[in-house]
This record gives sequence, structure tokens and C-alpha cells, in this order.
Amino acid sequence: MRNFFGSIQRWFSGDYYGRHLGLILQEIGQRRPEALTTYLADAFGLDRRSLKGARFQAEYSFTGANGWRRADLAVFLEDDIEPFALIEIKYHDKPMPKTDTKPAQLSDYQSWRKREKQGRYVLLLSREMHSAPDIEIRRWTTLARHLRPYALKSDLVAMLVDYLQEEGNAMQDINGLCLTKYIKRYLCNRQPGANNLEGPVEFSNLLKNMQLMSGNFHLHFKSAWKSAGIKLEGEDYVRRSKVATIDFKVWNRVKEVKVGKPLLDDFNGLRDELKDGGVVSVYAQHALGHNRDWMRVRYGIDFNVAPHDSESSPPIVKLFANIVGGPVERACADTRCAKSMHFKWVTTDAERGAEKVEEAFRELILQAIESLSEQNVQLQAQQKRAFTLLTKSLRSGNQPTLEVA
Repeated sequence: MRNFFGSIQRWFSGDYYGRHLGLILQEIGQRRPEALTTYLADAFGLDRRSLKGARFQAEYSFTGANGWRRADLAVFLEDDIEPFALIEIKYHDKPMPKTDTKPAQLSDYQSWRKREKQGRYVLLLSREMHSAPDIEIRRWTTLARHLRPYALKSDLVAMLVDYLQEEGNAMQDINGLCLTKYIKRYLCNRQPGANNLEGPVEFSNLLKNMQLMSGNFHLHFKSAWKSAGIKLEGEDYVRRSKVATIDFKVWNRVKEVKVGKPLLDDFNGLRDELKDGGVVSVYAQHALGHNRDWMRVRYGIDFNVAPHDSESSPPIVKLFANIVGGPVERACADTRCAKSMHFKWVTTDAERGAEKVEEAFRELILQAIESLSEQNVQLQAQQKRAFTLLTKSLRSGNQPTLEVA
């Protein structure tokens, strides 16, 4: 059943997602203040006891560098008239009127914070990872992780955590056995899979986790592409932000076909008795160029499935990155780089293993880019510059800074 918050969200346009979540956080702050004050104290580097008695107000108007602005949530200390912290909600990766975190608005928050030499803080909650001076930025998944213990005691908090997971804004641990059974049902012959109702759900959660991890790289790609002068389908970067495409592919392994026996069944599908496992690849993809010189940077997870795989002997997992496209094909190059990863870090312990997996993706993307020059792939000048900037950004170990107008 769809989460209640997710059900009512469809009544609003994207312009109001920030307000929607701001009101939910305000309600949690009133009913379970410690659930939020402890998170804020950790984010701002404060003693948790210092936020005891904090009050929360959604849709708070304040004076910024460019006139009146509206924060999604303000936090007050006890009876103070002025808030000590403002919270801006960035939901999905597109500009949103009145709750947008585009550079002009960031300057308003920074102006508000600098008006007092100390004691003021700004927090930006986002799916993607960013960096901005004088603003603390956290991903939604960190809030969901923090709230989980409180969800055991509060239905309201539990509903928010479920909602963030449902929307793909929080890393989710995945039932590895249900996922394995679901994949084997497609790739292996005579494998039990009846009544595995959670299998498709777990596969969907796997795609959502991949989307969330791609958010750690989104700004690296966007900044490099923009600085190289590459536009996306004629759109202005100020107006549009391109996130990674999430997709998957399936490859069957086939048993030896006896002479005279057909490969396909009556419906032109592979005969079940010939299925001997295979590979399911779940990946994120960033576009660079179009038409003859199109290129795509991919990184993701390969599940190598065999008929004997089980809970105690799960599928072999490899993380990979590769670059495909016209120039790569013309050079007959193979840019694929891979690294083994334990099954649990992308399934049963996906939340705990996210940083480990994201770091591996970073290394693999860099290796794939390096392989372009090693194999003499001929790139356009803009593409060369884009990959050079992307390499520099990824190697820095820091998130690109959002520019402030």
C-alpha cells in the first residue's frame, strides 16, 4: 500500500513538495522534538542538550540579500523571537518556485546567517550532495537513517521514513534472498519463485538505491559538462538540471543446444530448459554529446546469478564503470573497469555499505576515463575538456561548490 504522505503528495504540484515536507517536519518537531533536535545538533556541531526546548515553524519569512524569502522550516530556541536555524528543502533535482535552492536564494540564506557573527545556522536537505559556503548540506538519506530508531516509537516518524524510502530519497536495505529468487526466476530453469511477492519490490528498491547513489556524482558531472560548454538538448543549465538515467539490462547464459533441438519456444522466447543463469546489470548513466559523437558514462552493479545460488551462497557481485558511444565504438575500445563487492553491501547492508560502494564507483569512473586516452579514443575538444574537468573534480575528494549570485 502506498505511504500516506506519498498519496497526498500527488495532490500538489512540484512547486509545493518543499512546503509539504516542511509541514511534516514541523509536526514531528512538535510531537517528537528530540528526533529532529539531535539531528540538527549533530549537523551543526552543537551539544545536543543546547537544543532542548526548540520550537519549529514551517514557511518562515525572513529578509535575505534580495528581499523577503521563505524558508521551508525555521527552528527557534525556547522563547527566542528570531530563529537560530533555517532549513531549506531541495526535493528532486529541478528548480521549484518559492522553495528553489538556486544560487540567488543561497545568497539570501548566507546573508541571513552572516547578519549575526555567530549563533545562526542554515541547513539544506537534498537528494544530491552539494557544497556551499556557510551552509550545512545533508542528504535525505542521512535524516532517514537518524530517524529510524525514533520510528519504532512514533507512527508519524515511521511514516516519514517509509515515505522517503518510497520516493527513493533514502538508502534501503534489501532482502537479498527475495531479490535472488526473483532474478533466478527469469534466468534459471525450474527455480522456485511462486509467492515471492516481495521480489519485484526489492528489485525496485535496488533501482532506487542506484538512483540515490548517483546523486553523489550528479554535481561532479553537471559542473564538468557546464564548464566545458556542453548544453543538454539546447536547454540552459540555469533552467534545467539533468540527473542520471537509471536502467538495467539482462543477459542469459545458455546451455549447449543439442543438434536438431530448437533454441526458442513457441513464443520466440528462450526455452526454459536452456536457461543456465546470467547477469543482471543495474546502472546509472550520464549523457555527453549526441548524434554521431554521442557518449554515455555508466556505473553500476552486476549480479552474476547461477542456478545453485542461495541465501548462504549468494550471487557474485561486481561494481563496474564504462564509457560507451560513437567514438568508443569507432576505436574498438573497451573501457569497462570492474571491482568485486560482497553481496551484502548492495543488499542486506546497503545502507551501511553505501559510502564504500560510492567510493568504489568514484575510482572505477576515473579508471574508465583514463582508459579513453590509453586506447586512443578520438574525442571532440569539448568532450576532452569535460572529461578533464570531471577527473579533476572526482580526484579532489570534495563536492563542487554551488555558485552564489
